[in-house]
Amino acid sequence: MSNTQLEDVEVVSLSPALVVEDDPAMRERLAYVLSTLGCDEPQIAWAESVTAAKELLEERDFGVALVDIGLPDGSGVELIGWMQAHCPRIPAVVVSAWRTEEVIFAALRAGAIGYLLKERDDLELSIALRSIEQGGAPIDPAIARRILGWLAAQQPSLSAVLATDAPPPLPVALTPRERKILELVAQGLSNRDMAEALSISRLTVECHTKNIYRKLAVTSRTEAVFQGRRHGLLR
Repeated sequence: MSNTQLEDVEVVSLSPALVVEDDPAMRERLAYVLSTLGCDEPQIAWAESVTAAKELLEERDFGVALVDIGLPDGSGVELIGWMQAHCPRIPAVVVSAWRTEEVIFAALRAGAIGYLLKERDDLELSIALRSIEQGGAPIDPAIARRILGWLAAQQPSLSAVLATDAPPPLPVALTPRERKILELVAQGLSNRDMAEALSISRLTVECHTKNIYRKLAVTSRTEAVFQGRRHGLLR
């Protein structure tokens, strides 16, 4: 396997985990779900608020953060946005009862790599979280259907698309930094070279690359560059 192929594989660990949740019953459920995935209680840090979560994130490193939306001192969306700015290599997954389009897209735009609903049973949550370790971006099936429905409503008719060859709009826009990294990918730079060029860590580059893949719905550099050019993101 080539070095480029190896760099495309993103390893995400569910341990140690940060769980940002203020409901005792849900905390107990998530503790059990994480234990079935090899993340036992000593490897889980708990936060009941946005403030407490930020303090833990500034003190420790985590493999993943499971974030509720409705918290006593603010929104989980705010926390996810803060994470993107201060610790972008820690992936955030929403686990919430909120399912409105406004909240879903706000969380994804903020940087969440997945959105799961609390109403699912423990096994369903476990399977969804397990997919993260394999590079997946778990989206609850009901949420995925709503996203697809939203995309269908936003797109012009199929005949118009075929006539103009216009790509469908991106549901989540790339940030300026992600666009810059996509440009460097198109130039053939490795993750190490990009980290040096932008004066950031290689892990940060990998995190941004993962977000680019998710937003463009691709799994490789070649596909990312193709979709980037198709959507006018590359010169």
